Parts: sequence; structure tokens; C-alpha cells
Amino acid sequence: MVQLDDVVLARVLAFNQEPKARVCCRAWDTLVYECLQLEHRIGFHKEVHKTGSHAHHHHAVRSMGGDFEECVAYQFEFHSSGKFTVQWNRSFGQWSAANERQVGRWAVDGNMLRCVTEEGPPTSATEVMYAPAGRCFALPVALALSGRSVADDVAHSWEFEVRGSPVPEIAVFSEAEGPSDQPGAPAVGIGAAAEDARFVEIDGELREVAADIRDRYPEEDWARLMGCRIRWGLC
Repeated sequence: MVQLDDVVLARVLAFNQEPKARVCCRAWDTLVYECLQLEHRIGFHKEVHKTGSHAHHHHAVRSMGGDFEECVAYQFEFHSSGKFTVQWNRSFGQWSAANERQVGRWAVDGNMLRCVTEEGPPTSATEVMYAPAGRCFALPVALALSGRSVADDVAHSWEFEVRGSPVPEIAVFSEAEGPSDQPGAPAVGIGAAAEDARFVEIDGELREVAADIRDRYPEEDWARLMGCRIRWGLC
């Protein structure tokens, strides 16, 4: 690869940044536009600057076998200042529920909208807590621009990132649903559970209780016992 000195590089960059200069060579202009994926950057910035902010709502109701369902909702607000806010809610009927707020900064990187959280304002014990600073996640620009999306069949990988949970390595789609056609990042499927399955939340993730634990121990001990097995790699 040819190495350019600082003087030549400065002149090339000035050419790229000057609209009138780029018109004199359409082929070069097209190459720069495609290589830098400026379509996504320009499109999102235009949308945000129309009214000063752009909102996106994503939700899903996913069957996990029998009457057991996961209900999730994410409300994003992207501001022209480069700031964003998020609030998400996740529940499993009467068994478990969690929610969180976030503030931070966003930037378009290729075809992805990359977000990093910042420290939120103080909250009282009765208010929804803010995520810690430094959490990173990335949404596809196309998904964010859609304004509203639904994914009842699969959980997109960015959902785990937003919640600060590890993204599962194996993608298994639900037996009842096929892959979602929503523009989104790689998805992680939800497998069907047995009708008599019971679940506990461990480290922010829902885990099926082993049959022997469920049959031999009281429900208040399930989370502790399953946590021990997971930490020791026994399940």
C-alpha cells in the first residue's frame, strides 16, 4: 500500500471534504461515498436534525413454552447533540421483572449506530436506576431509522448488549417462528421449554431450573443452587 506523507494526505482529505471539489471526479466521489458508507451517516444525521431528536421503539413478546413468555420493550431517543437516552423493561409474567434507564453518546460507524453510556443523575430508591458508565452497544442504522420494530421470534444480539448481559454464542430459532425480517443485528433464538419448566434469573439471564433441584428443594433455594452449578460449569 502506498504511504502518503502528511502534506499529500492533508490535500486528499481536503478534497474529500469539499463538495465542489468532489464533483470534478464522480468516480472518486462514488468510491469515497461507498467505502465510508456515508449513506448511513448522512441519512441518520438528516433524520436527527429534522426535529432535534429521533425516537425508536422496539418490543417483543416471546413464547418460552407453555404459558411462559418473555416481554421486552426498549425506548431509544437520539438527540442532535450526540446524546441519547434509553429505557428498557423486561418481564417474565409474575416470575421476574427488570428495568433500567441509560444516558450516553452515540456516533454512526459504517452501517452501525454505536452507543456508550455515561454516568446518570442520582436517583432515589423509588426511581428506575441508571446503567453504569462505559456500557457499549451497537444498533443497525436501518433499524434505528425505522422508528418502530418488533421481534417476537428472536432476540437480537444488541438486546443483550443494551442490558449488559453476555451475548449467547449459539443461535437457535424458536420452533414456532422463523427468522425475523426486521433490519437488525445477528439474532439469538429462544428455544421452546417443557410445559412444566421453571426458571430463575441469574446474572441478568433467565435459566431453566434443573429437574432434580426443582423436585427436591423449595423454590426460594432454586436461584442459589442453580447459580452454584453454573459457576462450577455443571450445566
